[in-house]
Amino acid sequence: MTFDQTPRSRDYSPASVPASSLTITKAVWYRRPWVLLTAALIVVVGVSIISDLPHHITRAEDISAQNGSLAQINGDIKPCDYAVTEAFSFYRDELAHRLTPADRAAVPGQLVGDQTACTFASGPMYDLTNNFQAVDTRAGLNIDHLEAVAVAWVSASALGAIEDIQYLFAHPGNAHALANLRMRESNLARQRARARADLARAEQILRTKLTPIDLPSLPLIPTP
Repeated sequence: MTFDQTPRSRDYSPASVPASSLTITKAVWYRRPWVLLTAALIVVVGVSIISDLPHHITRAEDISAQNGSLAQINGDIKPCDYAVTEAFSFYRDELAHRLTPADRAAVPGQLVGDQTACTFASGPMYDLTNNFQAVDTRAGLNIDHLEAVAVAWVSASALGAIEDIQYLFAHPGNAHALANLRMRESNLARQRARARADLARAEQILRTKLTPIDLPSLPLIPTP
């Protein structure tokens, strides 16, 4: 009797198969691109969340941060401070008849430059509105509000006053422009007081004097 010598399935052994035929061609699941990308995104989001969480800041660090914010505000509003002060000076000299014909001829061009300094088209104002971030502490909240008041002082009240003065040089004694200018004067004074009050609250919280805010006190325009 002869026996079938063909190996049966139960006699199969992986050890008897060449190693090359056992090679895994598919990537292990945790090495697949979508898994690696997802893991990377999780890490990035996690780091972002952790960095945004409130963290303790010392009083000395807070004082330094708020003085840095105030220095930025002062630096960015300085061109407009100068511009609106110059515009008011021109108009006071005009009312007092102190401008020579040559001076008066040059004023309109200078007022255009003053106007530009108080618009968002100027580099400093762009910086103040796009690159300002106060440290998020109790004192910082007041400095953040002060920055918003300073932006309004520059971009609304100071700019509006310069535009009114431009119009008055071209249309002397115009009642509507004069009324607008009086309103701008009032707004400038009120906003300056608000900014100083914000600064005082931050100083009270930190129990120290901070960098003063450079919003000039503009003299009232005399009645023509």
